[in-house]
Amino acid sequence: MTTNTSGMQLNSMNIGLYVSMIMYTLSIIIATTACLLIIILIIITRNLHSSTNLLVLSTCVSTLFYLIISTINAFIFYTASSSTDWPCRIRGYLYYFSLIIVIYSYIIQAISRLFWTVLYKYRCLLSIKYHLYLIIFNISISFLLPLPSLITKDIVYVPFKMCLVSMKYKIHTFYLLTIVIIIPIVMFTILYGIIYYHTIHSTANFRQLLHGAKRDARLARNILILLSIFLFGGIPSVIYSIVSNQVESTPSVLFLMTITAPSIAIAIVIIMTIVLTRDIQQVLKVRWIEWFSCCKSSTTRVQPITNTNNRIINPTNIQKSQQNKTNPLNTHR
Repeated sequence: MTTNTSGMQLNSMNIGLYVSMIMYTLSIIIATTACLLIIILIIITRNLHSSTNLLVLSTCVSTLFYLIISTINAFIFYTASSSTDWPCRIRGYLYYFSLIIVIYSYIIQAISRLFWTVLYKYRCLLSIKYHLYLIIFNISISFLLPLPSLITKDIVYVPFKMCLVSMKYKIHTFYLLTIVIIIPIVMFTILYGIIYYHTIHSTANFRQLLHGAKRDARLARNILILLSIFLFGGIPSVIYSIVSNQVESTPSVLFLMTITAPSIAIAIVIIMTIVLTRDIQQVLKVRWIEWFSCCKSSTTRVQPITNTNNRIINPTNIQKSQQNKTNPLNTHR
């Protein structure tokens, strides 16, 4: 009886593992394709060469880096490869670094929204140069913040466990929780609270001159939706870290959710970026028609019809009649 029960558990674990691998692979493919599509569109389309889309480009590049690191960690985990503490510590640091740089890329997008909505009088803040400064600042902060996970020995390699800081190191865990979750939420609340307050309390005439304020408020809401999806993908990882240090055997369902949820969240975030960003969406429609128009069969072109003096006239007939008048051969006929 015990053998049959353990066999059933092993079989269900294998089925869940295969399902999670399929979902993880599909989400990685979708997210990577969407990121590359946005990057290509921004690079080749001159109308998208703006300071705001520069930040979107940096977010897509950061997301690709996160997907690469997550894929490497998942491959090592799925294949049960042997490792030591130091390589595990490096993978943990790269994971925290890639996670932070993606989250904080949305924060610098919120700062950019603040520039365009509230501090628009300072034209220098709207330039590409200052947005490049924001990107450099994001890279520097993301590089420095997770350094304790690399310097200390709080990440230890344990088979069939993720290379993350153990929950028994409470100070280090609280520090990571602060920089990954608490600080981004506080900053987003403050930044978008200022944007919303400025939009609501502007006068009617001033709001007509600055109709873009409403657009920025909608864009702020969209970015909040994207960040919420991304943070939602990290909740299973937090729960897994807590449960894995409280019990000896972590439930297989929780483990599979921990591996799959972030990749699915990333795929949804990138798709929502295309859906909610109007200029990228419009350019994508135009490019889609241009790229795939050659695959469509040629159709008969219908001539436009105009109405002049209550008579319906076809421009093609007008052109033929004019040719007949000017052509002497047609006149003799």
